Amino acid sequence: MSISILPRTIHGNFQLPWITLGLVSLAVLINLIVGAAPERLVYFTSNPFAEWYRMFTGHWVHSDVEHATINLGALLILGIMFEPVLKKKLLSVLLLSSFAVSVLTGLFVPEIKAYCGLSGILNSLLVFGCLTLWQQYQQKVYLIFIVLAGAKTLLEVYSQQAIFTHTNWPAVPEAHLIGMLTGAIQFHLNFKNK
Repeated sequence: MSISILPRTIHGNFQLPWITLGLVSLAVLINLIVGAAPERLVYFTSNPFAEWYRMFTGHWVHSDVEHATINLGALLILGIMFEPVLKKKLLSVLLLSSFAVSVLTGLFVPEIKAYCGLSGILNSLLVFGCLTLWQQYQQKVYLIFIVLAGAKTLLEVYSQQAIFTHTNWPAVPEAHLIGMLTGAIQFHLNFKNK
């Protein structure tokens, strides 16, 4: 029995993840134009609904080039893995996660005054995508990904520092955990409605 991380596509052909490529290109363009962590787009947790658009824009701007490179690279990898199966649902997962991660990070991590970067919603996409593929293909490797990502996130929450990255802004591992929980809840609600 072989284990494949990437889902099979129609007739075994690789499909370009056009939605993901569009999102990554747009994010690169935004970051090139506005630079690192522009105040007008960063999400501020003190009054989340005053300028509601920041709950979405804050995820697409980054604290520095390393932060943007890591997040956008991860989005590209997750898009290649999940877009063939999720299709347009990928956008709804990212959109709902943006709102949920922003609001819940503001509520449960009040010491964080400002937030930027994709990592919280990437964790949501990781969990939602892995659970979707596990449901379709019954390969345990997808559950192992979730367990490993969860262990890494809990270690980061405990140590209050990122394991693999060091960017200009301190990491917010609680947002990663919130993202994972958001992805699981979205999957559950999506599965329940079928």
